[in-house]
Amino acid sequence: MQPTIVQGPDKKIQERISREIQEEYARKADSLKRREDFRKEFDYFLEVLSLAANPIKFKERFNKPLAGLYCISTPLELFDAFGLHPLRLHCGLLPVHKLSFSFLPSTVCPAIKSCIGQFYADNSLESLCEVMVIANSCYEKTKSLEIVKDRIKNLHVMQMPLDKESEKGQKRWIEEVYELKKKLEKYTGKHFSRKGLLKSIDKYNRAWELFGRLTEMKRSGLISEVWSVILTNAFMLDDVDSWSDKVSGLIDDDKGKKSAQEPKVFLVGSPLFFPYLKIAELIEEVGMSVVADDLCTSERMFAGVVYKDPSEYGLLRAVAERYQLPCQCPIFPDNSYRVKNILETMQKYNIKGVVFHLLKGCHIFDMATYWFERLIKENGFHFIKIETDYSPEDRENIITRLEAFKEMIY
Repeated sequence: MQPTIVQGPDKKIQERISREIQEEYARKADSLKRREDFRKEFDYFLEVLSLAANPIKFKERFNKPLAGLYCISTPLELFDAFGLHPLRLHCGLLPVHKLSFSFLPSTVCPAIKSCIGQFYADNSLESLCEVMVIANSCYEKTKSLEIVKDRIKNLHVMQMPLDKESEKGQKRWIEEVYELKKKLEKYTGKHFSRKGLLKSIDKYNRAWELFGRLTEMKRSGLISEVWSVILTNAFMLDDVDSWSDKVSGLIDDDKGKKSAQEPKVFLVGSPLFFPYLKIAELIEEVGMSVVADDLCTSERMFAGVVYKDPSEYGLLRAVAERYQLPCQCPIFPDNSYRVKNILETMQKYNIKGVVFHLLKGCHIFDMATYWFERLIKENGFHFIKIETDYSPEDRENIITRLEAFKEMIY
């Protein structure tokens, strides 16, 4: 039996949603430019992010075949080495929920609704991707392939082994990276180039080093969580060299502009995709400062490739290890290293509490909150879970809860 193909909405609905998307991006950019800590250097990153609402301009700007990715565990260096432009597809749009609500359960995570909705939008980055790679780090996203596979060109799924610390798990992931290499060779018609991968590793290592410097700026209060997330989101779309050049200039010019507020908090949980920045903005609005986070769209993606063996196997193994071993995704059965890292960071930087951001329907993160809250409190820190979605209706309720949390830890 052939699977039922879900038809997209008619042209008028498509045009209306496209306008709503562009208006949402424009409103968010305008509100960000009115912030007291806005600097003209941020214009570049907002411009890159705005291209997601104008896919044709995005394609013209980068002028390479686009490879759409749905997880930070997918090795960017490998795509770049084959002449593709890798982009981490964003899932932070509320208007496109209208394109998926008729065939997705109402309790599905808003990020999934956004991802699936964009496949049914005529004007989207998804429709322009020549290659789509999905890692099974999000089971709902993987299951969604059943709905959208007829709309994807050159789909490849990477199976992430859950026993990443074991020799068996590490060997399995190296095999997955090799399989991806073969798929890219077949699609591009190019043979793997060791020199090409070395060049890409160097390009991305520069970006990883800059990410580290941005993190230290946030720890010192020289850049806010909101702008940190924006810069990271822009990295997911931008040309890596252009992004590195702009960030390098921003870092070199950003001296002594303290913006951190007391008390300091650690932001954990579901990712933030532009233009959805609600929890980060509200934490700052009530007078707290996020000086560290554990988001896969921010600090959790920073680690460089270190290689000793410059052979093909040595390089591919180094790339595989860079994307597997530091990964602290909640899908893994053992998250003790993740909690240890969070606790050590909180102690080192005098962080008073944890704000656990949970998107409604994100069951993996929700299941993790029980033991996570217990461990945080056992170590003398405060904890609050904020469950929300992309709509603005609960804004005042969240502010009230965050203000009470601030009083508790101040």
